[in-house]
Amino acid sequence: MDVSEGPMRKNSNGSSTMETLISFGLKELERSGSIDFNLETVLRESGISRGSLYHHFGSRHGLISHCEAQQLKQSLKNENEIIRKLIETGNSGEELFELLAMFIRTLGSDKVVAQRSRRIRTIATSAEDPHLRKMLAESQIKGSQFLVDSFQIAVDKGLIQPIVPLPALVYVIQAMFLGRVLVDITHESDLSDGVNEATIEALRHLMNPRNRN
Repeated sequence: MDVSEGPMRKNSNGSSTMETLISFGLKELERSGSIDFNLETVLRESGISRGSLYHHFGSRHGLISHCEAQQLKQSLKNENEIIRKLIETGNSGEELFELLAMFIRTLGSDKVVAQRSRRIRTIATSAEDPHLRKMLAESQIKGSQFLVDSFQIAVDKGLIQPIVPLPALVYVIQAMFLGRVLVDITHESDLSDGVNEATIEALRHLMNPRNRN
């Protein structure tokens, strides 16, 4: 194969090998999912050798984990932006909190459980992958600060009066989301619903929603 043409040429002049593999890997992940993810398709479409893939990602699973991390990164960014928009347009702390409560009550849905499972799996994989660990850490810090800034807007508007520092509040909320994996593995819907309501009450106390006069 002439490496001066096709995807390989684009790779040598532009994106790094890792970025190119992740780009094509994301397309395959969206087409086939993680179980039926076809590594041969990624290699063929990207024009990158199997040796290069194993050098950068170690295995098929390593590439899938990086792709899922990118998906989760974008998903969290979208959710954070929705929260920011709700805060910027909100006029009532109670109204804002009720919208948050509605979201919490979806945490036991199949879609969110699957998303949480992928995130846990990606975090576990990062323990053996320094590049993935660095990417997740940077994304976590940036996303958390964005949420802190969003809640600061809510404080400035008089919508909430948190009883704990905002960074602590943000990390508690995120820990509650990930910690629900312990509930997920029980497959008990009544327990899931009960944890949802307990989470809502805990956050109501921590956030202390207010109505402006």
